[in-house]
Formats: sequence, structure tokens, C-alpha cells
Amino acid sequence: MVIEQLIKMFLENYPLEGNYFSIKAVAEILKIHEQTIRNYEKQGLITPSRTPSGRRMYNLKDIAKLKIITTLSKDMGINTSGIEVIIKLLNEIEQLKNKYETKIQELESKLNYYTQNYGEIGIVKYESKKLAKKENI
Repeated sequence: MVIEQLIKMFLENYPLEGNYFSIKAVAEILKIHEQTIRNYEKQGLITPSRTPSGRRMYNLKDIAKLKIITTLSKDMGINTSGIEVIIKLLNEIEQLKNKYETKIQELESKLNYYTQNYGEIGIVKYESKKLAKKENI
């Protein structure tokens, strides 16, 4: 992914502070002004973590979200309210995806359980027939 390549490039110049990037590093990575990022925050489009001293700190998910916001705003001309709707929908899609992945795992687990039990039932059935023949039942 392009964002991951950019991040790797800038890790040399802007090392992570914990698992976070500073606003300066994010601005460099995304090739936007720091003030643009602050404006997105004021508009409620992004909420970065903060250090105890109040410095903004961005994780990789924040950077990806900022890239989406920047693309929608600058490249596609979508206004703030439109971006809010799109971000809300993206979040809902992500939640549904997680929900369905969890459900799929549950169903796969049940399938494995039933498959194993079916196999064991087959063994019992086979052994019962074998025993019945042996005893002429």
C-alpha cells in the first residue's frame, strides 16, 4: 500500500514515539500542512491521541484516515459534511466486517466440532456393526 511505503520512508527521519507519530511527521508523510490536520480535528473529522503535555500523536490508523479525508477533500472536492457521512459509513462497514468475521469463526468452530463428532459417530457405528457380526446379533 502507498501509505505503508511512505511511512517506512519517513520512519528513518521521524521515529515513532511509542506507536505514534507527531503531527509534523504526519504532515510530512501526507504532504499536507500541519494546520490542515489541526483544521480537520477542529471540524471533528479526526481525534488524535494526546500526550500528558497535550501534544497530538497519530497512529497508523489515524494516518490512513487522514489520507482518506485529504483525498476526499482535495482530490474529490467533497465538503466536511460529506466527508463525515463517508467516514461514518466506512466505520459502519468496518464494524460489520468485524462482526461477520467473528460469526464466520464461530461457524467454522462449530463445523469442526460437528465434523469431528460425525467422524466419531461413524467409528462407533462401524465398531457396533463389527461387534454385532461377531456375536451374530
